[in-house]
Amino acid sequence: MLHAPVRTLGLAITAACLLTVSTARADDPPATTPAKEAAPKAATAKEATPKAAPAKGTAPKEAAVKEAAPKTADEVAVLETTKGRMVIEFWDKDAPQTVANFKKLARQGYFDGTGFHRIIKNFMVQGGDPKSKNPKAPDLGTGDPGYKIKDEFNSHKHVPGVISMANSGTPNSAGSQFFLMHGAAPFLDGKYTAFGHLIDGMTVLNDIANTPVGPNPMMGGEQSKPLEWTTLKSVKIMARTAALAKATGAAPVAKAKLPAAGTGMSAMNKKAAAAKPEKAAAPAKAAESKEGEKTGEAAETAKSSEKETAPADSAQGKTQ
Repeated sequence: MLHAPVRTLGLAITAACLLTVSTARADDPPATTPAKEAAPKAATAKEATPKAAPAKGTAPKEAAVKEAAPKTADEVAVLETTKGRMVIEFWDKDAPQTVANFKKLARQGYFDGTGFHRIIKNFMVQGGDPKSKNPKAPDLGTGDPGYKIKDEFNSHKHVPGVISMANSGTPNSAGSQFFLMHGAAPFLDGKYTAFGHLIDGMTVLNDIANTPVGPNPMMGGEQSKPLEWTTLKSVKIMARTAALAKATGAAPVAKAKLPAAGTGMSAMNKKAAAAKPEKAAAPAKAAESKEGEKTGEAAETAKSSEKETAPADSAQGKTQ
């Protein structure tokens, strides 16, 4: 969510960067609190009826289920876009509050229908603004959930595939806007909260990053306003195994057909041909962070002229 241009590192920040927009969802956080308060009441009710001793045998099982559910380290975010599907793995330990906020908003359907309102090839694509549900909104890039979260800067580098929170250039000013790195940008390290990375869908990110763009009036005229709109159809939080199973579900069908087409050496060659693409695809997922390191120098060169305007949190600001 890169916003208002900051001139300290190439981006200009103005007082107008502070957002005042609020949405109905901004009041949703308390919705999760009552549920937690309800649990203790249920617990005290059980304690008030000691005669139900046999129930103790079932209580531990229920507790075990509840303890097993919070294994959030296995949860990933599946972003279904009009250009394809991306899967994000979170860095819960390094940015726990940021990850929790993103998951909460995703489960509320907050991101559904929003678009990537700011795109700079070889740098990043930005989304998460509730106002982007209307591609023609005059103030794209200024929306938030009605509250701010604390910064959780960490040692993760801003390389291709990494997802990070946009901010207005002032402390603890992130809300819902995020950006996915398409190039390497070390000048963002330690200034924006990186909280996860792509484990599937780098080609989709490439397609979004290659969207034609024009002058962005909310960012001082920089070439970042998409001329073709990419929408987030949904953002769902689910178990990693389930998410990746869907991503590779179609592969076995292709494998089964190819060998059947021939026999002997011909069939073996076809099997090998079918296997190679898969091996090539797997490294692509794991190498998303490495890809950034390999292409970092080239991406940095490509962005050198953008350093003066790119790193800011998309105009949570306004025009300069």
